[in-house]
Amino acid sequence: MATKLSKPVARETAKAYQSRNVIVILAPAGSQDEALIGFRLKGKRTTYVAPLSDHYRMAALWYGQKLAAAKKAARKSGIPWKRAKLAFDKQNKL
Repeated sequence: MATKLSKPVARETAKAYQSRNVIVILAPAGSQDEALIGFRLKGKRTTYVAPLSDHYRMAALWYGQKLAAAKKAARKSGIPWKRAKLAFDKQNKL
């Protein structure tokens, strides 16, 4: 079971953008039932924040688009989707 988010948590990623590592911040949104996700570059003060629900919605949309593209590529190359889906799932999991 996951831990409830009660205070802000910041983690530095290995992903570099403009030669600076990206820092991801998870924070509760006060009295709301929502959480916030923020991104900033290490050494910079500007943080880009959006609600978790927006990030979830965009991730679901991108996943659907990648799935449709993989299905189309499998059809085009003549690979059965059941076999192509195994490769797709392997690439798209944590």
